[in-house]
Amino acid sequence: MPDRQSPPSSRAHAARRLRERLPAFVELFDGAELLVEELAELLEATDEAAPADAASGHGAGRAREDAGPEALAREFAALRRAVAGHLDPADREGAVGEALHELLDYQYAAATATLLREREAQLLEMVAHDISNPLMNICLCRDYLTGLGGGSPEQEMVSEMLQSASQRLQDVTRGLHEVADLRGSPELLERTPLDVVALVTEAVGRASSASARKVRIEQSLQLGGASVLGDHERLVRAMGSALQSALRAAGGDRAVTLRGEVTGGEVVLRMSDVIADLGRPSLARRRTTTELFVARSIVEAHGGRLWHEPSPSGGGMTLAIGLPVAASPGG
Repeated sequence: MPDRQSPPSSRAHAARRLRERLPAFVELFDGAELLVEELAELLEATDEAAPADAASGHGAGRAREDAGPEALAREFAALRRAVAGHLDPADREGAVGEALHELLDYQYAAATATLLREREAQLLEMVAHDISNPLMNICLCRDYLTGLGGGSPEQEMVSEMLQSASQRLQDVTRGLHEVADLRGSPELLERTPLDVVALVTEAVGRASSASARKVRIEQSLQLGGASVLGDHERLVRAMGSALQSALRAAGGDRAVTLRGEVTGGEVVLRMSDVIADLGRPSLARRRTTTELFVARSIVEAHGGRLWHEPSPSGGGMTLAIGLPVAASPGG
């Protein structure tokens, strides 16, 4: 995209014209003042980081987080028409007009993404809240039966079922609340340099102790002292959730293989074998994956990705986690 940047003088001219026409923009919709000012500042920036800054959508996203998608589209369409109408013909058809519309595209995409993240966070919070009410009743019944003491084998079985169900629902609600926090306030995520080998070692230890199956975890790590930026506890839990999925999928005396490497500026961890339909349309109709949904959200909040691919052996699937390598202090 650098070859599409307009000269600094032309961008400055467009920024001045935008500010001169600000009253006309304000009449279009609430929040126009913030958006126009942000666009003017971006036009005045001459470095190549301007489009990336626009994509973060600081002012544009927050200005209309209560609007619906249709209203958002109408507002940006109105702004686009107004921008075109208030530019000189030479600017409108030249590099200045192209730069302006490019920035508007970035801002619209950023505002839409912000809106969707807010809606998703609200939905997750509501679901977690709705789960908490029946969970409270389950816990009360569990505690009541436990307080009776002794009892028949049937009572003990019911008590164990209630204990398992309450623990599972507590894990689900905690996970949903965490994802809602990550979606709604990603800027609050802690980002400190973390040694990947130490993270993996801790995750393996937790997953092994939590697994009821006697499955081996065979490691092949070629990470060369790589580090990532992130939240220690969250990343360990995300890796642990992926490993536990692999341990559950493995049967009998099979071994789960954990491979790690640094490639293309990314730390990649691969765990074989795991659930085969992660991320596919059938996921909503499948069992499991709440913890993997949380794990994927944690990884994505750190700028990474989580995906599945065929296992090297040709049987089963591999779950992969990719995280950006932290830049070295001198790099």
